[in-house]
Parts: sequence; C-alpha cells; structure tokens
Amino acid sequence: MPELEEITYSRDATIGAIHDYYSFLTRMYLNEATVIMPPEAGWPNITSADESHLERLGKTDEVINLLAHLPYIRADGDQNDRAHGAPDCFFADWQSLIHALVQGKTDGGELRIITEGAEFYENAPPHVIGLTAGADNSLFVLDTELGIVHWSECRGEIRDNPSREPVEDDPYDYAPDNEADWRNDAPAWAVADFFELLKDQFRELKFIPISPHTVTSVYVQRDQRSEGMIPMLRDIYWEHGWPDLEHYRKRECIQAIQNALEERFPHEADYHRG
Repeated sequence: MPELEEITYSRDATIGAIHDYYSFLTRMYLNEATVIMPPEAGWPNITSADESHLERLGKTDEVINLLAHLPYIRADGDQNDRAHGAPDCFFADWQSLIHALVQGKTDGGELRIITEGAEFYENAPPHVIGLTAGADNSLFVLDTELGIVHWSECRGEIRDNPSREPVEDDPYDYAPDNEADWRNDAPAWAVADFFELLKDQFRELKFIPISPHTVTSVYVQRDQRSEGMIPMLRDIYWEHGWPDLEHYRKRECIQAIQNALEERFPHEADYHRG
C-alpha cells in the first residue's frame, strides 16, 4: 500500500486524471457533449467572480484555481439531462455551482453539505473539496494538500478487494481528531489510482451503464423481476467489443442495451433517450 510520504499533489496531474476519466466515460456511454472543457484562462464563472462571493465557499486559493480549470459533466441545463459519472452518482459541476453562489441562489454552507456530506462539511479543512454533488450521492472528497481522494461510504465489496491499493496511513496519525473520525471511515487513494479504480469497475462491468445518462451496478439489491438482467447486460457489452476500446461499438451497444431492457426488464429501463 502506498504511504502519504510517497504521494504528492499536483494541480495539473489532478486535472489530467479527471479529464482522462471523463474521456473514458465518453468512450463507453456518455454523450461527448455532456463533458464540457474550460477555456484556457479558466471558467469565467469562477475566474471573474468577486472574491467576496468565493470566500463564502471557505476554500483555499489552490482549490478555487483547480475548480476554475477542471472539465465537468454538464449540470447547467434540464436536471433530467444530468448524467451519472458512476452508479447513481453525479459529479459536481463547480462552474455552475459557483455561478449559483454568486447569484445568491445558494450559499457556501449548502454547497459544502451537498459535496462533502452533512457528517464532514463542518470539520472539512479549506484545502479539501467535494468532487460529487447531490442528496444520496456518492461522496468523493479531494485533499489538495495530501493528493488523495476519500470515498465516503465506499461499498465493502470494493473497499475489501480494491483493484488499486489505498493509502496505508492511519488518519489519526496525520489529521486532527475531528477530521480523522470521518477520514478513517472513508478509504483514500492517490488521485490517479482513485480514478483508475473507478475505471476498473467499468472495465469489469461491475459498474454498468444502461443509457447515456444512467449507470447501475452489480452491487444493487434487486428483486426476482430482475433475475438474469446483469448477465444479459454483460453479454451485450462483450458482444460489442467491451472492454477493448479499439473495437468497442459504443452507439450500437447502448442502443442494444436500451432495447433489451425495454423488452425484457422494462421496470429497469431508462426511458430518457438521447
């Protein structure tokens, strides 16, 4: 297992890891237009925001600079058009969230709650930032000093048998007690390893997209009506070349997935086309 002394934070490397992850998702299921890229100078909603507004978020300059240059899965239109970046998980579109903050439609506390979680946000130091947003959402929290990502409420099947080694250090050895309690319950990985871990779940079809917007997983408890659905979905992906990205036929695969679900498991189908 890697130790913290072997890990360093890099803004460019973090941007690169997130960009690479989103690119991977577009090759598997996301519509390409769903991922938006920042202008070279950064997102104007962030770079042009008055400092007094940004201060309400309670984050360091490094965090703000990072958010200004990250790509995002679009969340600035119809909420029904939002797309998962992992099972039942929406990634935070911070350029949109900060725009709402500047307009007075939300406040810093509310944004911290939905991105860091009610159990952690009051104790979260200014150098951490949530990468996901929403109620009942997976919480991925980036530490820009340590160069790690915590996964709150990570599923036991992943935590106990991860494809990438998590950080070895005991949080009580490096964080104040009020932070360590939460960190101890949320395993952490170096940034690049974390996003490779997520990609591995997709490669192994443990995370399974069923449309350009919706991702399910093998970990979901289902009733008898859905018996046989996961093997069916996996077979369709394999028949269309997954996980060999050189031969995988994304458009045909996602269409076949949707058709099969509507025919055999209509209660599981995503009827939002696009």
